[in-house]
Amino acid sequence: MMKQMMKPMRRRTILRGLGASLALPFLESLAWANHGKVATSAPIRCGTLLFANGVNLDEWWAKGQGKEIELSKTLSPLNDFRGQFSYLRGLHVYNNTSGAHTPLFTNFLSGGTIKPSSTPDVAVSVDQVMARAVGKQTPLPSMVLGVEPAEHGIRAGSPGIYYATISWSSSTTPIPPEIYPRAAFDRLFDTGAMLRERSVLDVVLEQSKSVRGNLDYQDGQKLDEFMTSVREIEQRLDLATKEERLEGWQPSISAPDMKRPPKDTPQDVRQHMKLMLDLIVLAWQMDKTRIATLLFNRDVSHMQFGFLEGVSNSTLHSISHHKRDPEKLTSYQRINQYHVEQLAYVMGKMSRIDEGNGTTLLDNSMILFGSNMLNGDIHDGRDLPLILAGGGGGKLKSGLNLDYSKRAEPEQRLCNLHLSLAQNMGVPMDSFGDSIGPLTEVLKV
Repeated sequence: MMKQMMKPMRRRTILRGLGASLALPFLESLAWANHGKVATSAPIRCGTLLFANGVNLDEWWAKGQGKEIELSKTLSPLNDFRGQFSYLRGLHVYNNTSGAHTPLFTNFLSGGTIKPSSTPDVAVSVDQVMARAVGKQTPLPSMVLGVEPAEHGIRAGSPGIYYATISWSSSTTPIPPEIYPRAAFDRLFDTGAMLRERSVLDVVLEQSKSVRGNLDYQDGQKLDEFMTSVREIEQRLDLATKEERLEGWQPSISAPDMKRPPKDTPQDVRQHMKLMLDLIVLAWQMDKTRIATLLFNRDVSHMQFGFLEGVSNSTLHSISHHKRDPEKLTSYQRINQYHVEQLAYVMGKMSRIDEGNGTTLLDNSMILFGSNMLNGDIHDGRDLPLILAGGGGGKLKSGLNLDYSKRAEPEQRLCNLHLSLAQNMGVPMDSFGDSIGPLTEVLKV
């Protein structure tokens, strides 16, 4: 009787309602169970650490190769890790990007064209491509973290989120970075929240069944696909709430070795950055995820570094527009060096984590570090200042000093590097973005 009384429902109405039920950020960041082969060695991890507004060119350089490489003052914190990273110059997202902010930030990991629009529209980022491939083996496919709050609304005719994220799960779905350390921590370890999400799924499945009999064949297929995706999420929840490794490689710790962070965001930039880096290391060490991004600052950064000796308390963005002013250049260099110190910190911590077979967490990771532009004074993104650290599971070459600025333009595309890292993560792909092929120089054949 109830079925006869129900009015026919349009496919768009059903899918819109059900789709909204699935658009839960927490659910989108979970991975399903791994039914593959038993791993006998540590997995490869991949991370991106990005700081905004470029570098002081006077003190961003490297000479020589390998353990004998000579580093500028800004890069000097990496002296103890010579031979464990590569210095890269001459790669770009676009060949002509000088003069504006929007093309230089949000598409850093995608290479997608920024389309003039008030609604987000770019391209899937490589971290999320990797997450879909390897995220099936971990409770979380990726972590997307930040230190500075994201912008919202419209800025200069573009979505404010363009200035605050480099991770995109689809061409129209940016992933705002999580800036609260406690929320990031709970995402890793709060199984109670995961169980609450299961109750939401139960309701969604029940509602889906109730409308199944009122659909035509085509809509029925669509609904079946939807219900399949819900069941896959249930499998992800099973893995996240009951993870058992009876054989094969084991993480070096089975419980977090850091306290749950305070509720609010730290007021001290130094503490905030360290907490986020510690969370990435912890997540990788426990194999909770293998993909992570961290934005130290958003584009057009308002972050201040007056806590550094000799540094003006002006915003990073205003300091980057130095116009060759000596005082601003000094502050600019010291801020750049501070960011490099964060890379040195995380590399040091990872190098002390034994993962068996004579390897460390750093040996089994790839970290892309750098800025979204070279010279912040003119927003020059044609020559990105980059460091590629870690061993990539023994497949990543280190100690290189590579300058692509004299190469043909297609060889200068940052997406070539993204493709190389994705392939090393086991992603079966031959191209990404505007790539023409992997950077064979950074990977061992």
